[in-house]
Amino acid sequence: GSGGKNTTAAAAPSAMSIPAGLVRPVDPPPPSSECPASDHLDWVLTLSAALCTAVHGVWTPASAAEAASLGLERALSMSPDEQAAHLVHGPARTFAIAGGGLPPASLTASATRDWLRGLRDSAYALITLLSVHAPAAFYPSRAIAGAVAGAMFAELPHMHDRHVRQALHMVVRPVVGRCPGAHRALWHAALTASLVPHMHGRLCAGWARVKGSGASSAAAGASGLDGGNSRIGHSTSVLEPIAAGGGGGGGINTGGGSAVVEDLIAERVTRDLTRDHCAVLELIAIPDGTFGRKTKGSGLTGHLRGA
Repeated sequence: GSGGKNTTAAAAPSAMSIPAGLVRPVDPPPPSSECPASDHLDWVLTLSAALCTAVHGVWTPASAAEAASLGLERALSMSPDEQAAHLVHGPARTFAIAGGGLPPASLTASATRDWLRGLRDSAYALITLLSVHAPAAFYPSRAIAGAVAGAMFAELPHMHDRHVRQALHMVVRPVVGRCPGAHRALWHAALTASLVPHMHGRLCAGWARVKGSGASSAAAGASGLDGGNSRIGHSTSVLEPIAAGGGGGGGINTGGGSAVVEDLIAERVTRDLTRDHCAVLELIAIPDGTFGRKTKGSGLTGHLRGA
C-alpha cells in the first residue's frame, strides 16, 4: 500500500545520488551507442597523446635551456599563487604570494605558463571524460590503452614531481579505478606495469632530498617563516634566491626563489605524490575496493583497511 510507495520514494534519491562509474568500476559498461564520442576515440586520443608529448617535452633539459635563452625560464616553474597553494597559512605563504623575493615574471612568461597548464589540464581531463562517458569503446581497445600510456608517460623521467602527481591523480587513478574486471590486465599493463618501478626510484630520490634539506635547515634553528616549521632557520639566507643549479633542486618549483620555500614546496609535493602512488597500489591490490571514498585523515581510498 502507501507504505510501499513511501519506501520506494525514499530509496530513489539515495540510489540516484551516486552516478554509476564515478565511485565504482563500470561493469558491465553501457553500450557504445549511448555515447556519440565512441566513434571518434581513436583520432581524439591520438591528438591528445601528441599534445601530452609536446607539453611534457617542454621540461626536458634541451627545451628548458631553449626557454631560458628566450627569457621564458619562469614559465616552467610555479606561479606565486601555485606556490602558495602548497604552503600552510603563515609567513612563508605570504612571502611566496608577494613574489618570493624575485621580480615579477614577464607577461609573456606568465601567459606561457598559463597556456601550458591549460593544455596539460585539458588533455588529461579529456582522457578521463572519455573513460567515463564511453567506457564500452574505451576499455576493450588495445590501441586506446597504448595511446593513453603514451600520453601519460611521454618524457616521464624529465617530468617534475608535481606533474607526475597530476597525471596519477587526474588520469591513472580514475581510469584504472573504473576499469571493468575483464579489461584490468590490459590497463594495468598499460598504466601501472612500468609506472610502479619508476615511482619507486622517483620517491626514494624525492624523500632522500626531503631528508637532506630538513637536516640542513634544522641546524639553523626556528624562525617561523613557514608558520612554525622547525626546519626554518634564523639566517637571512632564507630570503636569498637560489643560485642557478644550486640548492633546492635549482628552484624547479619557485623558479629560483627562496631556498627554504623551495624545500617546503618540494616536501609537500613529495607527500602528495606519495599518497597518489599509494592509492594506485591500492587499486592494484584490491581493484574492487571503495574507489573514491576517502578514509579519515589519509586522503586515500581505504581499500586495504580490511585486507
